[in-house]
Amino acid sequence: MSFQQIRARIESQVAAGLSVPVVFDNVQETPPAAPYAICLISYSDTTEPVLCPNGEAVENLRGNLQLSIYGQRGEGMGPLESLAAEGMAIMNTMYDKNEAAQVKCGQILGPVPVLTGTEPYALVTLSCPFTAQVRIPPVPPVSPAP
Repeated sequence: MSFQQIRARIESQVAAGLSVPVVFDNVQETPPAAPYAICLISYSDTTEPVLCPNGEAVENLRGNLQLSIYGQRGEGMGPLESLAAEGMAIMNTMYDKNEAAQVKCGQILGPVPVLTGTEPYALVTLSCPFTAQVRIPPVPPVSPAP
């Protein structure tokens, strides 16, 4: 499985495209001061067959990308919606046919605001399903030992 390549592709695009610090899932650190975003990647289907066109393997995976964007409470939805628009742009431009890990995002859900609670921050979430193909170069034949 090529989870690392897919995660690297998605995380690098999110980090480069958002104008706030990004915390990635499974990182054990205290989040920065708001505003910031958390990037969550999960896989819903990892049992797709490996296809071998032209002697080159192509692995197909399906997953979900979620961006949780935190901002200061009491500033209105404008700043959060602006950051959500950045997140949507990242999702809409994720696919690059020249990359080894090609990630295509599907329909974007959100931005969904979460404004209840006693926390000193407001939150908006975006999510989308994605499909990913990872090209695995063919393994050269092994020459027999002399």
